[in-house]
Amino acid sequence: MPAATRRIPLDRRVLVVREDRIDLRPERGAVLWPLIGLAIGLGLFAAVALFAESLSTTLLAIMLLAGLIFAPLSAMGVIYSIIGAAVVVERQKQSVRFQQGVLGLGLGTYELVPFWKIEHIEVSDYPLGDAPSNLPRPAFDLRAWDIVLVKTSGKRLSIAQVVSANREALLDEGFNRALDAAEEISAMVGKPVVITAAVEDDREDDTAEPQAGETGSTVGSG
Repeated sequence: MPAATRRIPLDRRVLVVREDRIDLRPERGAVLWPLIGLAIGLGLFAAVALFAESLSTTLLAIMLLAGLIFAPLSAMGVIYSIIGAAVVVERQKQSVRFQQGVLGLGLGTYELVPFWKIEHIEVSDYPLGDAPSNLPRPAFDLRAWDIVLVKTSGKRLSIAQVVSANREALLDEGFNRALDAAEEISAMVGKPVVITAAVEDDREDDTAEPQAGETGSTVGSG
């Protein structure tokens, strides 16, 4: 009997874990905006057909051009949200594929990493840049973690992030999701998890000694 599928929510994406495959996919709600864009595009085409005799040529041309932009891009967005994946880990093929985004439907590979070229999976702090704004807005104290594939060559490939409010209970939940996702990938590729993110003292006591040459804690690959 095949193992049950797990879904680990990350920042704007979800890690779908199966027995022999892991997919980093858009969250289910991501299909909403492409569907709205597709409806707008089809609505513009319908309006052009219905009101061709009553509207000016200039307005019809603008509506047609907008429809030609909205409809195809939104359709690709819908397809990507349903079947696309940003990262695919496959046990059978012994590889991790980093795939293209919406314009490539999440299908074209731009980076292929065989398992034997992976040094470790890392959970590191993810810096959140400040967005300048002239408008008054409440201050949000956030914390983020990055799940990174580190190759034997030293190249670092970011897989996904987790963002959490900087409060004790939420910090633990956010970090545990990042660590859980890293451990699932680690178990699939057979490489250790290295934690370089700043963690609480009690969590540091539960982890093993750092690897040689690493500044963070190491968790076994399972």
